[in-house]
Amino acid sequence: PPRSTLFPYTTLFRSIGRTPIVTYYSGDTAPTTTTSPLAISQVSDRVWAWNREPVECDGEGTPVVWRCPGGSDFWRRTEGVPSAHDGCSLLTPVDGDFEIELTAAGAFGELYDQVGLMVVSSEARWLKAGIELDGDLWLSAVHTREESDWSRERWHAPDVRLRAVRRDGTIELFVDEEGTWRPFRTIFLPGRVGIGPYSCSPKGQGFQACASDLSVCG
Repeated sequence: PPRSTLFPYTTLFRSIGRTPIVTYYSGDTAPTTTTSPLAISQVSDRVWAWNREPVECDGEGTPVVWRCPGGSDFWRRTEGVPSAHDGCSLLTPVDGDFEIELTAAGAFGELYDQVGLMVVSSEARWLKAGIELDGDLWLSAVHTREESDWSRERWHAPDVRLRAVRRDGTIELFVDEEGTWRPFRTIFLPGRVGIGPYSCSPKGQGFQACASDLSVCG
């Protein structure tokens, strides 16, 4: 199908151009974030910040829509790939147990374009899960502890609903399949983390991504 059908938010970027539409305010921020704290309308009671400012962003509406820079990635060492932590992740800080849910979608165009959910302790310790383009679409998860691993399975659409639940340091990832939550990855990542949506474009020129139906408890 045409990309406009797969990703209905293209016209929004034509209207906002390169000017971020966000509301900034003071507050504590998550690990690895670099921008000023901001509020997003979907979860307005939490402090959010980007680890890297997107090329374009609209955080005021529903969904959050942004464009990541080209040549950006979250990866460390494995397969001889140079380490990088310069994709775009929009994170809110959490210290204890949590649950986060979101629907992620992307207008994928190039090899390894990806969008999804991220949990970050540091640039050397993090988890990401979502959809990735590698010939076909894949439901992927990467757990990094100095080095990145990669698990994946075929996926059928350019959008996905994800849930991450942490209890006593253990995080379980779930994917929504026709209204049923199916677990697909379990890892241990304790301590203070940032959680939220992410995207990156390791081989491409960047692409438009969105996160909708976002909820956070914890």
